[in-house]
Amino acid sequence: MAIITEQIYQEGGACYPQIVMKDENATVTLTPSKGGMITSMTLDGEEFSWLRKPNFNLVERPRCGVPVLFPNCGTPDDGVHIFNGKAYPMENHGFADLLPWDVEEITGEGVTLTLSPNALTKFLYPYDFDLSVTYNLVGSTVIITTTVGNNGEEDMPFSLGFHPYFAASALENVDFDIQAKTCGQNPKAPQPAAPAKITLTRQEGSDNSVRQLTGVTSPMVFTDKGNGHKVTVGFDDAFTNAVLWQQDAESFVCMEPWNGWPNSLNEEGKHEVLAPGEYWTCTWSITMEKE
Repeated sequence: MAIITEQIYQEGGACYPQIVMKDENATVTLTPSKGGMITSMTLDGEEFSWLRKPNFNLVERPRCGVPVLFPNCGTPDDGVHIFNGKAYPMENHGFADLLPWDVEEITGEGVTLTLSPNALTKFLYPYDFDLSVTYNLVGSTVIITTTVGNNGEEDMPFSLGFHPYFAASALENVDFDIQAKTCGQNPKAPQPAAPAKITLTRQEGSDNSVRQLTGVTSPMVFTDKGNGHKVTVGFDDAFTNAVLWQQDAESFVCMEPWNGWPNSLNEEGKHEVLAPGEYWTCTWSITMEKE
């Protein structure tokens, strides 16, 4: 059972309350005010999450840790969702990672954080959602359980994903073990069949590398021969898509489980829909190892 404590992190003259979970040689830190997300994961004192500094006091979206993607994954066409015939502006990956979350509960079983609708979310997404994420640490495995509820009076569309940033020594040192049906670089184009060996290489003339995957089989694994890290991302059948991403100037690799797809909220049959009073739950995990 994890030992859970609280601490204050300071950056740029501001203070950020954090919750720290420790079990055996692993530590996971949560920062509720920064999108309710994991902002550090260590094993034997080694950081497995990629942390940009400074980060917390920047106004742009988080670029570290494990951001929560809700109510959409990726960017909708023309930057808008169409709900009931009306256009609503929406940023890439939604708004959950940009807003402070509330601490609902801290127990020996884990930590539950919640996000509720407010004036900003209603401007972007006109639904009375109920969003909670429970984090548990068992050994060196972080288990993340998310529940989405519809507290409104009409059907509610949504997608969900996560955007973990993992520390990497160099892109050329990272080896992936991932099985998927398709693997492409442009979500708007036809998706080619995935090769037997999925790789993430630098694109000539681009400052980043990306792979968009569909029909992904759990788990996804990568190993880094430079720092000796092995990361396993497991997930239930709610997650059928994934993204691999890296920026050449930074020392990270993102291996992201997605329930949605860019623009999926605008496309019938490609997103989740909750009836009034209905709830939906999914679970995924991150396991840290050293080789």
